Amino acid sequence: MTSIIVGAVISAVFFKERFGRPRIVAAALVVAGIGLMLHAG
Repeated sequence: MTSIIVGAVISAVFFKERFGRPRIVAAALVVAGIGLMLHAG
């Protein structure tokens, strides 16, 4: 699950891809989902 965030960071740092609002929102949703799963379990 966190591979999405790691992949986005790697692409921004090494491949100079933009880290715009859509990626920030997607990363926040992933983090929120992980938090919900940890809280529920």
